[in-house]
Amino acid sequence: MSAQFGRQTIILIADTTIARELLDKRGSLYSNRPKLVMADDNLVKGMHILLRQYDDRFRLHQRMEAPVLSPRASSTYYPIQDLESKQLLHELLSSNDFSLHLERYSISLLYSLTYGFRVKTGNEQDVEDARRILHNFTYASRVGTWAVDAIPMLNSLPMFLAPWKRIGEELFQIESSLHMRNMNKGLKSPAWNWSKEFSVSKQGQLMPPLELAYDLGILTEAGLETTSTVMKVFVLATQAYPRFIAVAQREIDRVVGSDRLPTLSDKDDLPYICAVVEETLRWRSIVPGGVPHAARKEDTYIGYRIPKDATIVPLHWSMSLDEHQFDNPPEFRPERWLAGSDNDRFTNFFGYGRRICTGRHIARNSLFVLVARILWGFDVQPPVGPDGKSKTVDDMDFGSAFVSAPAPFEAVFEPRNENARSLIEKEWESTEKNIDIIMDSIKEEQKSIGIDLASVTEAQAMVVKTIADQEIPPYAVNRRAVKENCQGWTVRVLGKLVEDGIVSVSKLDMTKSLMQPA
Repeated sequence: MSAQFGRQTIILIADTTIARELLDKRGSLYSNRPKLVMADDNLVKGMHILLRQYDDRFRLHQRMEAPVLSPRASSTYYPIQDLESKQLLHELLSSNDFSLHLERYSISLLYSLTYGFRVKTGNEQDVEDARRILHNFTYASRVGTWAVDAIPMLNSLPMFLAPWKRIGEELFQIESSLHMRNMNKGLKSPAWNWSKEFSVSKQGQLMPPLELAYDLGILTEAGLETTSTVMKVFVLATQAYPRFIAVAQREIDRVVGSDRLPTLSDKDDLPYICAVVEETLRWRSIVPGGVPHAARKEDTYIGYRIPKDATIVPLHWSMSLDEHQFDNPPEFRPERWLAGSDNDRFTNFFGYGRRICTGRHIARNSLFVLVARILWGFDVQPPVGPDGKSKTVDDMDFGSAFVSAPAPFEAVFEPRNENARSLIEKEWESTEKNIDIIMDSIKEEQKSIGIDLASVTEAQAMVVKTIADQEIPPYAVNRRAVKENCQGWTVRVLGKLVEDGIVSVSKLDMTKSLMQPA
């Protein structure tokens, strides 16, 4: 179905085959994004990778992110997922506030990877700031809200005649300040993290500091909302269609037993748990309208002309509930994924083509670990109302934001037995919680399997730490010494640290410490 809004063509796709033909097989033609003037030009000023056009700059970001988000690299992050999921299980022993605990898990995992520090309670200011940023982006991206999105030439008006520009600038200052502050924390952290990895990558050296900080910040934003929302859908399914719980627990008991928690290495032996994850992703799509694409040039499909810049909207909700693909689609039934081919079914939960979610491997690993461990340790039951009867949920009551979450509801997490309670407490008590040790072990694991992402040397790490700690201006660094100690690391790269706000320009003579052994 297509619609015309002024000069803009919008094509809505509710057919899985057509969506794949256009967005996957012809991905090079449909890898742009529709232009959202308010969000892209005024709020993020062209630095949000979700809104970027598919150009050389976008591909530069892709090349920078690809090594840390590959399937092999993603598998090395399990130690953090292990820690954060153990804390989540421990929290559920004393609190049924699963929404808070899931959000804490998601943001702590991503903050650990990106910046080298954990989120331990879910009530930290960092979490509140992240939620505010997400709210601002959703607010600025709402279709039909801003006249400037319909009439882009209005954006050439001066700010006193364009109040949306003032709003955008205020929100931009809040967001850019947060991203820069977090990146600076990451660079100062004693542990390995993505901030350090990106800053010394070939691609990162070609980016202004704020652009690099945005890339890192958006990785954390995406993970905060999506993984936790999918897990809330899983909990909703336990209330609406609880029959699958016993089936899943029988499989876990047979494969894992009662003496240990499920791990990522159990994945191949737990097909029903994998099916639960797939069904959770399908049953209630958290991005019901998909992420719009735009045609980079004119195209023709089965006789229909698709003009350049046409907006293509893949309707995930419609495709995931298509009765021609799924028998009784409103029902949560994991068994549907245990037989048959996925070739003709909707499985593009993480998007399409060259704009597919780059963090999908980390997300899938998290979903498996969380689902398996929650069902290993808990019976998830409905709360009892004042009348003594179990409360029911409305499994179609979802929000209308870009990422659509279930309306707030309650669930009771009851340990399956005393052994489960005891083991959860024991595992949380004994697990390694020092994020510096965990992150450095991840880096060593990557090296051991041949993933040396940016070949960051100790000398390079020492330079970053010394400059950050002692406020040495990069232009005061001896160029020859930097070249020798940092294997060709350019002084321009160090110069970013001044722009980042990590160092001041007040101390011009403190260069000798750079030459000390790492």
